[in-house]
Amino acid sequence: MRACLLLLLATAPLAAQSADLGAGIAHYNGRRWAEAHTVFAAVVKAQPRNGDAALWYGRTFLAEGKANDAEKWLEKAVDLSPQSSEAHLWLARAVGMQAMSANPIRQPFLARKIKRTVDRAIELNPDNVDARELRWQFYAMAPSVMGGGAEKARTEVAEITKRNRYRGQLLTAGAASRARDFAAAERALKSLVTEYPDSVQPMGSFALFLADRGRPSEAFALVDAYQKRRPADPLGWFQVGRLAAATGQELDRGEEALRRYLAAPPAPSPVAGMPSVPTLATVHVRLGNIAERRGNKAAARAEYQRALALDPRSNLAKRALDGVK
Repeated sequence: MRACLLLLLATAPLAAQSADLGAGIAHYNGRRWAEAHTVFAAVVKAQPRNGDAALWYGRTFLAEGKANDAEKWLEKAVDLSPQSSEAHLWLARAVGMQAMSANPIRQPFLARKIKRTVDRAIELNPDNVDARELRWQFYAMAPSVMGGGAEKARTEVAEITKRNRYRGQLLTAGAASRARDFAAAERALKSLVTEYPDSVQPMGSFALFLADRGRPSEAFALVDAYQKRRPADPLGWFQVGRLAAATGQELDRGEEALRRYLAAPPAPSPVAGMPSVPTLATVHVRLGNIAERRGNKAAARAEYQRALALDPRSNLAKRALDGVK
């Protein structure tokens, strides 16, 4: 009996810790940043040596756009859990967010820290595809004097493709588009749509690619084929609306699809590495785009303002609103 009591006392803090983090993680996955922040703040105060809590608290700061605070807590997570690939990955992401708006004098220092930290994440777990994708972004964006370069980026894509063909092919298509090798991009996107016909991301990317190339009929045919297979998928509705906004065609259908999405949005993806679903703010931006296509600037402005009310940090909404003033 005494042994059982001791076992219960020993395991109770761990169970409580797990439950506390679970509530915060549920808020985080639901994009309820304020609620997640409150939960994680309480956990890190009560359990200052809890590396997982420090990691989630830092991630929440990053989601709130507070990269400096995020870096502080993610550094703590790395200190508490030095063998955690995820802690190193998220620290690199926090530093990367700072680098995006840093002055030119500070950027080389931040670039070195990003590279060093993401390299460590991959050393700890060579199959961490999220970390490899972040390193690919670094190689693709940073000049050679900071450790970047096209050849390194290609090598990283190859490593990602070995581990996850789907994500590797998406990166291949994106890199080809940026290099203006549109034939290679089209081949990669077409292959993805063929291999993963029920995956919305390659379909949406390929549809937008076709629309940008002046081929809207083919783009809508692609979306139609997806919707025929998965008529109840809200992500398909969003793609209809986005395509209508981008092309100026089928505007009534596009608006109806976006309003259906608003009425029944899917839950955000809780899976690490998977793209999250379009936010309600993004949907209102697309509704504003459609209103602009119709020449109704007042309605467009109202939609962009709704988007900013939902997400004050949305650069997409800010740029759209500035465009109709």
